[in-house]
Amino acid sequence: MKPSMRRTNEMAYVAVLSTDSFLEGVLVLQDSLRLSRSRYPLHVVVGSKVGPAARQTLARAKVEQITAGELDLPDYILSANAQSDHHKHWSGVFDKLHVFSLTQFEKIVYIDSDVLVVRNIDDLFGRDHMSATRAGELPGRDDSVDFSTGLMVIEPAAGLTDEIVALLPEAYESERRWRTAAGRPMSLGVQGVINMRWPEWMEASHLHLDAKYNVMATHLDYYLSQRGYRLRGPDAIRVLHFDGELKPWMTAGVHSLRHAARLLARRHKWEMAAHLAYRAVLQDARLRLTLSRGGA
Repeated sequence: MKPSMRRTNEMAYVAVLSTDSFLEGVLVLQDSLRLSRSRYPLHVVVGSKVGPAARQTLARAKVEQITAGELDLPDYILSANAQSDHHKHWSGVFDKLHVFSLTQFEKIVYIDSDVLVVRNIDDLFGRDHMSATRAGELPGRDDSVDFSTGLMVIEPAAGLTDEIVALLPEAYESERRWRTAAGRPMSLGVQGVINMRWPEWMEASHLHLDAKYNVMATHLDYYLSQRGYRLRGPDAIRVLHFDGELKPWMTAGVHSLRHAARLLARRHKWEMAAHLAYRAVLQDARLRLTLSRGGA
């Protein structure tokens, strides 16, 4: 049976909310899927550190929630991340591993919660298991051999999450070796261990999604001026990924103006336009939430 003929509740977009601080990112993701007229719903895996107020907000916004169970994570990995200079939030990202065993779905499109969908991407449900974009398709990084875990097509299977978790010690040692050699503090996210589970991915060209499905907003000007990508037309960019440490919903007022000024000074006009587009959807999502509260 073709994907377009299956019942929509067999397939879904899935995001993960590990901390309250990414709640507005999930709301924007949901709104951007709605604005792009997706046929498929958004479900969110909610981590144990998410508070009741955030859960209530998701319910009011009609976002379907899936409660994440506890993962058996090595303490030394959690400790390394907690002491990291730049990756203190990485312990929470392991909640992403839950999505690989969401067997209530035949197929999911996993999306990070700092993403703006600017064109309909329902066609991804017709792609094979573990389809994704290459990581690091950025200036000076054309030799990347990993895939990006920011957007993945997944056919969940029982036990698959446990298989990936079992690889964490090996992934930690691999990460520790190169970080020690480079004089960098230790930390471990999910990208390394997921890539370790599918080492043959780079040779499987049918799994490689065009970069338009996961364009880093910080490099949007590069994609438009140097890579020939477009914002309009049948082959336009579909997804903008706000990968910076400071997310668009985390700035307001004078801080937002200063950020825009810095982008203009660096002549990143399209990155600035992307941030403005994101904030427009954010304002709409906030307004819809306020109206739902008033009608409650």
